Amino acid sequence: MNHFKKYAAAAVIAIVLLFDLSLGLSRLGTYSAVDEPYWTYGRIPKFWTAVAQEKWKSTNINDKPGITVAILSGFGLTKYDPMAYKSLRGDVKTDQQLADIDNINFSFRLPIFLFCLAMLPLFYILLKRIFGGAVALTGFLLIALSPILLGISMIINPDSLLWTFLPLGVLSYLVFRYRKGPDDRYLYLSGLFLGLSLLTKYVSNVLYVFYFFLPFLEYVLAEEKPPLRPFLRKSLRDYVILVLISMAVFFILFPATWAHPDILLKGTFLSKVFESTWPIFAAIIIIILTDLSLFGSKATAWALGTVSRYRLTIVRSVTGIFLAAIVLVILDTYLGMKPVDFEGILSSPKGIGSDPLPQRYLGAILADFSALVFGIHPLAFLGLLAGLVLALGKKAVHSVETKTSLFFVIFILLYYLGSTVNDTAATVRYQIALYPLALIIAAIGLVSAWKTATTRLAVLRKTSVTGTAAFALLLVIIGTSVLLVKPYYFSYASALLPEPYLLNTKDMGDGSFEAAAYLNALPDARTLSVWSDKGAVCAEFVGTCTIGFSKKDLTGKHFDYFIISMGRENRSLKLSGSVNDIVDFRKVYGTETYVKNFVLGGRPENFVRIIPADAIK
Repeated sequence: MNHFKKYAAAAVIAIVLLFDLSLGLSRLGTYSAVDEPYWTYGRIPKFWTAVAQEKWKSTNINDKPGITVAILSGFGLTKYDPMAYKSLRGDVKTDQQLADIDNINFSFRLPIFLFCLAMLPLFYILLKRIFGGAVALTGFLLIALSPILLGISMIINPDSLLWTFLPLGVLSYLVFRYRKGPDDRYLYLSGLFLGLSLLTKYVSNVLYVFYFFLPFLEYVLAEEKPPLRPFLRKSLRDYVILVLISMAVFFILFPATWAHPDILLKGTFLSKVFESTWPIFAAIIIIILTDLSLFGSKATAWALGTVSRYRLTIVRSVTGIFLAAIVLVILDTYLGMKPVDFEGILSSPKGIGSDPLPQRYLGAILADFSALVFGIHPLAFLGLLAGLVLALGKKAVHSVETKTSLFFVIFILLYYLGSTVNDTAATVRYQIALYPLALIIAAIGLVSAWKTATTRLAVLRKTSVTGTAAFALLLVIIGTSVLLVKPYYFSYASALLPEPYLLNTKDMGDGSFEAAAYLNALPDARTLSVWSDKGAVCAEFVGTCTIGFSKKDLTGKHFDYFIISMGRENRSLKLSGSVNDIVDFRKVYGTETYVKNFVLGGRPENFVRIIPADAIK
């Protein structure tokens, strides 16, 4: 891989960016997503109206808080005022209104999509600072050509930005920690990304805990220990700078904090995500500071010294837990998802609080792992396994690759634990920011496996283009996986997941635009009345469209078609239990008669289906 020249790496990056750009531009206006109307016709205009009128408190538009989404997508307001189209979802629409809706979607999605593309080369730059060119380019390819990451980048949603801000902040911080010589630029960059992450989604508060404890873990893993007291002072000073920068970014870009500074604390250390654990975290900080100032860090030195003697055991134990969870997920899946129904847990991610304790915690965490394992390409999965196995080696414990993999593994486990404690399973979208971290571990594993192969196989050693050929092959294999699921990128599921199962039941509306377009092409489409389990269909359909389950929604209505999706079946049957005397939704979802079937992500079990009303009589 050393034969792969710098100019060739730049060419590959440019090719991949143009590839993603072409796929995205052709999709931005021909896609109808769920939840987006809350942003397009509500939160984004509300934010910028409040800014224009200097009503700073009113810029607090959502509990995510989603400020970065409002800022970026707000560029669409320079071209369109979406509010005139807010109430049209279920109504009859003219051709001009439908065209305007598509143009609004394109204009509001475009800034987020272009921003995500612009961030991709930064992954390569930061990874190269840590690992060198081979891992950097491999990691870039795996991230940039992930169908799920590409798909989420086209949607107006906080998760569309979080998957760039959070991992890039972690990588910037690691570049800072690993650097040789004084250079605080990457610390400042990490603080910037931390602030942007918090402005995007409050779940990013977990980074405050991660960044605080990472230097201690780094000290434990170090073969040659630096003097402890200067190390602690420097680490605490760096942490304070990181926190202050993140809070400054949060304050500057979130006008509501100008009028109510308490929002700053509620959005950082006192957020709902953090409220159950921050007293413990604060107590630990106070103990360390007290020991440092009054007792010369003797207690801290003893604790770290004791733990350091078991550093190999710690690395192997944490990595082993991660590997064991993956093995359990694979076994459970191929045994028919028994005893744990991952698909059922992920289809109702906020309902795990009512489950019995073993299912609530162990089952939910394993379901989280399943969303990660089956959400990446099989080749990336093999690389992930290789990267984890590499960390088990005795000689590898001090390597940058092992340390970084361990840090990422700990962060992922911490994230899953935090989600479970808050009674939420981490669906594909909820853990979207973890995919780049897992793919970086995969890149480490793939490069290590390739180096081992070229060392042991004489045929490869004698070939001067091995690195170029390897990257070209990787580009083709991973790129093909994107084309195979086109245009339903966010509905991707690994070929390792058996076909009877779905991964991403919360697909954000894939297939809705296509279903509506089919109906719109029917004769007298505007005279038709349909029922859909996704509002995203109604947003693009020119006729009358209903999405509710109440008697008020259904009584006295004649439907020509029902548009159903496999991902919404459980939800629909649950919500429609009391109105079966009007519409028998069990028949609707149980019939095999349909006029059109859209298969999502290349998996026949995942579909959006148009059913004629006559089929259920």
